[in-house]
Amino acid sequence: MRGTWIILLIMVAAGVGMYFWFKPKPKSTRSDTIVFKNTPDSIIKKMKVYLADNPKEVMYLDSVWMQSDSTPLKQVLNGVTEDTMSKAYSNITLFLTYDHHSFYDIELTKPDPKLSYNITLELKPQSGDSLLLTGTILPDKGDGFQFQSHMMKIYSRFVVTYNYKLPAPPADSTSIKGHDANKTITILKN
Repeated sequence: MRGTWIILLIMVAAGVGMYFWFKPKPKSTRSDTIVFKNTPDSIIKKMKVYLADNPKEVMYLDSVWMQSDSTPLKQVLNGVTEDTMSKAYSNITLFLTYDHHSFYDIELTKPDPKLSYNITLELKPQSGDSLLLTGTILPDKGDGFQFQSHMMKIYSRFVVTYNYKLPAPPADSTSIKGHDANKTITILKN
């Protein structure tokens, strides 16, 4: 009788082990997802999203977005509500543009390139001709974050410089130290 109980317990333990061993494991997605929600189709059709890999400077010259070496930025999304992009990066900047009229830049830094992000964006027209951008970025592991801001005006030619990525200026004892701007927008042509 004792042998029967031992065999029965071994069978139950083997069954439980096989259940957990062969149970489908959640798969991490192979890419990041960008989705526009609660945004009118008329706005989505005029939206484009460009991607720059850890840029120091990005130029906008007569409707063309490019890095400082004149390499055009990769276009990720063009007038559609959802798209994907590679998740294998550590630091990128997304440039959201609306009809060569407004733009917004989102810097994304990943602690682990294996994480995938779900980026949800919502655009609402405001008084005048401005757009309010609301976004949520949720990683597949860990905490996400939200942001909300108005999109900035696009000039016909301008440069966005990320100051903290440039080499530090030489020390000058006569300069007044204060808060350094995170980025500078230099208008070349209005």
